[in-house]
Amino acid sequence: MISGDLPPGSWIRENDLAGRLGVSRTPIREAFRELVGVGVVEVVPRRGTRVRSYDAEEIEQIYRSRAVIEPYVMSESIGRLTADDFASLDILAEEMKRLASDPATRSQIASVNNDFHGIFIRRSAAQSLISTTFNLMIPIVVAKLFSSYSDSDVTSSMNHHDELIAAARAEDKEWAAAVSKTHIISGLNRFKAMIADTTSEGEPEP
Repeated sequence: MISGDLPPGSWIRENDLAGRLGVSRTPIREAFRELVGVGVVEVVPRRGTRVRSYDAEEIEQIYRSRAVIEPYVMSESIGRLTADDFASLDILAEEMKRLASDPATRSQIASVNNDFHGIFIRRSAAQSLISTTFNLMIPIVVAKLFSSYSDSDVTSSMNHHDELIAAARAEDKEWAAAVSKTHIISGLNRFKAMIADTTSEGEPEP
């Protein structure tokens, strides 16, 4: 679903998936509940479960909300990260660069990206905002944005991750918050540019 093998709107049948995986329907239902919780699938009454789709307006709302909340939450992790956290951040940053080197694997960055951001968020002192921040980090939306990135966009995004780590090591909250906001707004602007390009391509010539 996140990689795009099942596009938005695709129906997912419990029986088919259980048979393919060789498990009962119970763990499938539990997995569906978790996926509903993170905004990847939705349950349609009397019809079943399908991969959720997000229109351009919804994605812009999600990213504008992230740009307000997440920089503060991230900054409140500064000074609270452990040596193990930094080791994990370094590993995840390198893994994202590896995936980013091939356009065919860029959609796979989303889950690694969320793991990376999640380390900061879980350590944040802004406990009341942690769950809201995670709810806005919808994997299928993040994957959609990464799949639209040019090579230079990807390089810029990876540089932001390196800079976030540097800000955390320097224990500079303002720097971390600024990088986080730039990172999120850059993603939104790239998505809006993609939508504008798609719209202009579909317009008839005068």
